[in-house]
Amino acid sequence: MMEVATMWRCGVRMLGWILVASLMACSRAPAQGTEEGFVSLFNGQDLTGWDGDPRFWSVVDGAIRGQTREGALPTHNTFCIWRGGTVRNFILKVKFRIQNGNSGIQYRCREIGKWRVAGYQAEVENSPGKVGFLYDEAARGWLVNVGDFVLIDREGQKHGLGKVADREALIKAGYYKPQDWNEYTIVCRGNHILHYLNGFPTVELIDEDPKGRALEGLIALQIHTGPPMTVEFKDIRLKRLPDTFGEAKLLFNGRDLEGWTFSSDALRGTWSVRDGVLFNLGSPAGYIRTVEDYTNYVLRMQLRHLTPGNGGVLLRIVGPDKVWPRSIEAQGQRGNLGDIWNIDQFPMKTDPDRTSGRHTRKMHPSNERPLGEWNEYEIVLDGGNLELWVNGLLQNTATDCWETPGKIGLQSEGAQMEFRNLVLIPILRGKP
Repeated sequence: MMEVATMWRCGVRMLGWILVASLMACSRAPAQGTEEGFVSLFNGQDLTGWDGDPRFWSVVDGAIRGQTREGALPTHNTFCIWRGGTVRNFILKVKFRIQNGNSGIQYRCREIGKWRVAGYQAEVENSPGKVGFLYDEAARGWLVNVGDFVLIDREGQKHGLGKVADREALIKAGYYKPQDWNEYTIVCRGNHILHYLNGFPTVELIDEDPKGRALEGLIALQIHTGPPMTVEFKDIRLKRLPDTFGEAKLLFNGRDLEGWTFSSDALRGTWSVRDGVLFNLGSPAGYIRTVEDYTNYVLRMQLRHLTPGNGGVLLRIVGPDKVWPRSIEAQGQRGNLGDIWNIDQFPMKTDPDRTSGRHTRKMHPSNERPLGEWNEYEIVLDGGNLELWVNGLLQNTATDCWETPGKIGLQSEGAQMEFRNLVLIPILRGKP
């Protein structure tokens, strides 16, 4: 009995230490707003740093609440404005919940009156298939529908370039949760804008209109005129990006291979354009590449495998065309998006713990979508630094990459693949 009692006391003591350790671990767990590079814009307690009509805006249960009632309705759209300064290039994350009515998240906007703003708006409302679109408040109006990729030219004319997602497929996938908490992610780099809702891409815009666009401005939250409504916002986080992005460039026009050439004549029957998408048969081995050289940039695209197999994106190609040219390969093999291959001893450094010979494995398990579905590949080459992002997750990095002008190539290496929405955003090195 003494042994049993002693063991019981030891067990209780051990359980106590485990509970203490768990509590200490919880106290060290990162809270919302502590993601790398992000700062919180809302303290969760009051409207410090925010400015809105007190008849409509308050803080309730840790969220900014916008609410109107019968007999106390605004006569025009009214806004709660963040007074922490203007934003230019950034990633903004906001959680929202709306019970009824219409609202929005304003960014890069300008003041046009007391608690009134004009400019870009991410739509907030309980309408799957509509929530997520891009509007220009008190200016150009509706800009980009959910699922669309649009370019606005220098004369202000809109051109549909393709799709970032199928609208009906988004609805079926439950990209929006009605009357529940949802999270917007808004990304602005120069004249290139992206909206994501709960991780799903909803719109993409290249805005070349010098009179209508905004490259810098305020952040605000909207209450729309109309019947009584309630909307809430919380976990508002901002990551500022460098002020070094040039004008976004469309690398593939959706019609033909203008701006591209083949690694050899044998590839001419391998690549084609169908329904605005770049299609590759996968054989023979080789690649298409840009005619122009590029050095520092954000390269974005969507790609999908129609069959299992290999492919890839070649970066900073130098020297003669051959299989394979000196370059960095962002792996495109099914299941291995995010891996790095060094081709022909291209000068660079990778993590030795993940590198075997020329191959550097990605940092996380594959987060690719099922065969036949579109994946988002974002490649950042900034001086000597390389980042590979797959569906919003940083999968690989390299340093001390040889900073040299080079072509960009898409490989034909076994898999039947499609590519769309190839956009290059230049990084202007040397700017402060």
